[in-house]
Amino acid sequence: MTKEPSETRILLVEDDKELSAVTAIQLKNHGYQTVCALNGKQAVDKLQTERIDLILLDVMLPDIEGHELCLQIRGEACGYAGPIIFMSCLGDSVNIVNAFREGGNDYIVKPAKIEALIERIRINLESADEKKEKNGRLWFRQFMIDTKSRSVYRVRNCVSGEKIELSRTEYDILMALVKRPEEILLYRQIYKLVWEQEDFGDVRTLMVHVSNLRKKIDENRTEMIRAIRGVGYLFRDM
Repeated sequence: MTKEPSETRILLVEDDKELSAVTAIQLKNHGYQTVCALNGKQAVDKLQTERIDLILLDVMLPDIEGHELCLQIRGEACGYAGPIIFMSCLGDSVNIVNAFREGGNDYIVKPAKIEALIERIRINLESADEKKEKNGRLWFRQFMIDTKSRSVYRVRNCVSGEKIELSRTEYDILMALVKRPEEILLYRQIYKLVWEQEDFGDVRTLMVHVSNLRKKIDENRTEMIRAIRGVGYLFRDM
């Protein structure tokens, strides 16, 4: 399900400080959180440490050309798989084709009316949900999972921090729960997913592991992993 605007973080990569500030205010007025970068280096730095749901990318930047930066963003440096909307005063077919060829999802010619920009943002976010796991990073309110390295990191104010040390079993339980949010997973289902066997009536082992997992990841004590007594567990991103 697509996030509400208030939960959506947009990275605006624009070297014109005045235009960047105006666009950021307009996006904020429509409910979006906006992170600004004035050049390619700042953009890459923010993508490596923060949760970003969509990128607005200027073609002309002081340290790198937008199409080249897009390749970096999609590559090993960031592995970003979310929507990238190019924004440029260049509206010729060559630039537009190159933008899509290098990994862009959309192209807007500046200056653009804010209503048109908001509509493009909405459409691209809706079509991006099914691709959100491709970069190997799953972002939640209190933690981020890097599925490629099987690592979990603390998240505060949408920025990733220290690594949370989980056992292999704790990690597997967490993955089983986050892949089916807002859904009650029965004890036997979790056993099958984690241990690949029946529970044989033993739920105490699972309860101990979940208790340890909660203490490690739920820093704010929000009961994000809720126990359904005698049934199983439910994950809710809180």
